[in-house]
Amino acid sequence: MASFKALLVASVATVGSSAFDGEWTKLQDGAWSGREGLMAVSAGDTIYMSGGRDSAGVGFESDVWASENGTEWQLLANDQFGDRAYHSMLEMDGCLYIMAGQTFSTFYNDVWKSCDEGSTWTAATEDAAWPERAGQAAIVTSDGEMIVAGGCYNDESGTRSFRSDVWASTDGVNWELRTAEAEWAARSGPRLVEFQGKLYIVAGEIGFTPSTQLVDIWSSDDGGRTWSLVVETPEFTARSGHGVVVTPDGSTMLIVAGWPQLHDLWSSTDGVTFKQESNEVWGCSGIISSVSQVGCGKYDFWSLIHQGKLVTMGGSGAFSTFGKLYGDSWAMDLE
Repeated sequence: MASFKALLVASVATVGSSAFDGEWTKLQDGAWSGREGLMAVSAGDTIYMSGGRDSAGVGFESDVWASENGTEWQLLANDQFGDRAYHSMLEMDGCLYIMAGQTFSTFYNDVWKSCDEGSTWTAATEDAAWPERAGQAAIVTSDGEMIVAGGCYNDESGTRSFRSDVWASTDGVNWELRTAEAEWAARSGPRLVEFQGKLYIVAGEIGFTPSTQLVDIWSSDDGGRTWSLVVETPEFTARSGHGVVVTPDGSTMLIVAGWPQLHDLWSSTDGVTFKQESNEVWGCSGIISSVSQVGCGKYDFWSLIHQGKLVTMGGSGAFSTFGKLYGDSWAMDLE
């Protein structure tokens, strides 16, 4: 089992200044409740955010919020779909989609749709072709397809189990199974991006200890039907609940923080080799301690690109299932 000491050594490597080592600005703190497993998407001039797990980890939300700048937020809807966290939120053809996710007792396989900027939600399907899950990776591709991959669920015995299937849809209703079992190991908490003409799935977890965090990167050039190993052990440490985004010009993939309380940022121009750009994301340089839980890093936040900025929202700052949750938004200029 990897030790927390090993994680510390890897995460505090010396880095120099770079284009991705800019100043982080706190945009707000408290506009909505502190939460983890929230989901968000940038669509046009607006960030839309939904759901998540709050109340120190014992509650779940079904709210939808909007902001043009990440600072001022407006509540658009509440209680129009079931409370959930670790779901997916996507935008395609002018409509917003929320799908899958979980509470303590329920894992979902539904898809909800709003075509009036998040105010009104209707069920596209309450029983999608793919089985229930949470913590899946999802994306809308440049080809106009929604892709859903992996995730976790509770099996008949109540044991947390994992998926490695990949599904695609052009409308959120009709889904095509691209592969029932991808070449990568089943997992929850990975991130999926489209980068240089391929899909990339990055890291994830099969548990909540250092030894059950994953770090491998896989790519697909056929819409998720087949996958090839890109790199088994990249330069950054194993993690889940992290951020993965592609810069506005499409040239660089960025990896942001993750479990447990990481605060690093890595870049790659090829998806293979990564350079550490910063170890002070959010202005954080706190010490990771599994005993005192002292630290300012985060995981299970959401990250996206909005108006030329890397924006993050919410997240957890606890090693345990229950604990410190963030209700803040941060941004770093990329232009």
